[in-house]
Amino acid sequence: MASSRDFKRVLPLRTAVSTSAGLASAAINFLACVEIAEYAGGSSAWLALLVAGILIVFAGANFSELNGMYPSSAAIRVWTRRGINDTWSLVMSFVYATTVIFVIAADAFVLGHVFQAALPAIPGLIWIVVLLALVTAVNLRGIRIAGIVQDTNGFLLLATLVIFSLIVLFHAHVPLPAARLFHIGPNWFQAVAVGVFIYVGFEWVTPLAEEFEDSRVIPRGMFIALGLIAVGFGLFSLALTVVFPAASVLKHSLVPQLVLGMRALGPLGFWWMVVVSLTTAMTTFNGGMATASRFVYALARERVLPAKMARLNSYLVPQTALLTLAGGSLGLAIIVYLTGQYVFLINAGAAVESFMYAATAIVVWNLRRREPKTARPFRSWGVPGMSWIIAVVFTLLGIGSLLAPSGEHGFPGPFVFLVLLTMGAYFYVRHVVPKLRASKRSPQRVAPKL
Repeated sequence: MASSRDFKRVLPLRTAVSTSAGLASAAINFLACVEIAEYAGGSSAWLALLVAGILIVFAGANFSELNGMYPSSAAIRVWTRRGINDTWSLVMSFVYATTVIFVIAADAFVLGHVFQAALPAIPGLIWIVVLLALVTAVNLRGIRIAGIVQDTNGFLLLATLVIFSLIVLFHAHVPLPAARLFHIGPNWFQAVAVGVFIYVGFEWVTPLAEEFEDSRVIPRGMFIALGLIAVGFGLFSLALTVVFPAASVLKHSLVPQLVLGMRALGPLGFWWMVVVSLTTAMTTFNGGMATASRFVYALARERVLPAKMARLNSYLVPQTALLTLAGGSLGLAIIVYLTGQYVFLINAGAAVESFMYAATAIVVWNLRRREPKTARPFRSWGVPGMSWIIAVVFTLLGIGSLLAPSGEHGFPGPFVFLVLLTMGAYFYVRHVVPKLRASKRSPQRVAPKL
C-alpha cells in the first residue's frame, strides 16, 4: 500500500470540498437535469434532486466511516479487502478505477459539442485534446498546483451556476405556486433515480487522503460538497423548468445549458454557460486525474499493477499512472466523440458507482462486526438497518442503469460490457497478479524538488 511518506500533506479543507463537488459536477449533469425535469413533470425537479441527495448523504456517511478507519490512497481497495475478501476486492478495484475514464470520456463528448457550438471554426475534438493536455500538464506539476486549479474552478463553477440560475428565475417573472413546486407526478420516482447520478463521483476525493493536512477533513468536505451540488443543480433545474415548462423539448440537445442561457438572457446567457461548461471540464478532468492516479499508484505499490505505475516524479506525482490515465481517457474520448455513444458510458459508469455504494454499505456493517475496536473518527448512521436499505436501493439503481437500452433494438450494452469487464478483471487477478506479486522489483523514485 502507499505510504504517507511518499506524499506531502498540503491540501486543506477547501480542496476536499472542491474536489468532491467538482468530480460530481460534470457537464453531463446538464443533460441529466433535463431528464429529471421531464420525469418530474415540471418544477418539482428540484425536490427530486433533494431527495436523491438525502440518499447519497447516507452513502457519504459510509465512505466517511471507512476513510476515517483507514485513510489511504488505496481507498476502497483497503476497505473491501478487509470487509469482503482479497480477490473480489481487487476485481472491484480494477472495475471501479475505470469509472473515472468513463466519466472523463463522456464529459469530453458533451464539452466538445459545447465548444463547437460556441466557436464552430474549431472542431470539438481539438478542444478535448487541448483541455486534457492542459489538465495533465497541471497535474504533473504537483498536487499543490492541481489543488489550486481545482479550488478556483470548483468554486467558480458552483458560484456562477447559482448566480445564473437566480438571475434567470428573477428575470423570468413567472409565478411559482406551491402546487407546481411540490407536484409529485407518476414518474417522479424515476426523477429521483436519475437525480442520484447528479452526485455520482463525490467520493473519489478519498484517494487523496494521504495528501490532506488532516484526512479527517474529507468527511466534512464531502458533506459540504453534496450540499453545494444540491443547491447549484437544484436551482439550475428550477430555472430550466421555468423557462422550458415542457423540458422534453430539450431532450435531444447535447447543450441544453447553452439553449437555456440564450433563451433566458440572450448572448450573455449563452456565453455565461459556455464559461460554466469550461469550469466543469477543468474540475472533472483535473480532479479525476489527480485522484485516480493516486489510486492506480497505490495498487502498483501493492504489486498488483506494473511497478512503473508506482514511480513518482520530482514533484511527488505518480507520473506513469497519470500519463496512462490521460492516454486512456483521450483514446476513449475520441472514440466516443466519433461514434456518439456517450449514453453507453454514462450508464455503465453509473452502474459501477451504484454497486460500489451498495458494497460500502455492506463493508461498514461487516467491519463493525469484524473490527469493533478499530478507531472510527466518524461513524455512519443506522447500521445495520440503514446499511441494508442503502445496499438494496443502490443495487436496484445499478441494475436499472445496466439494463437501460443504449443502442438499437433495446440491446443492454452496458450490462454486457460490465460483465465482460468484470470477467477480464477476474482473469487478471487470478493469472497476472500472482506473477506481479512474486516480482522483487521495487518502484523507482526521483528525488523531490525542494
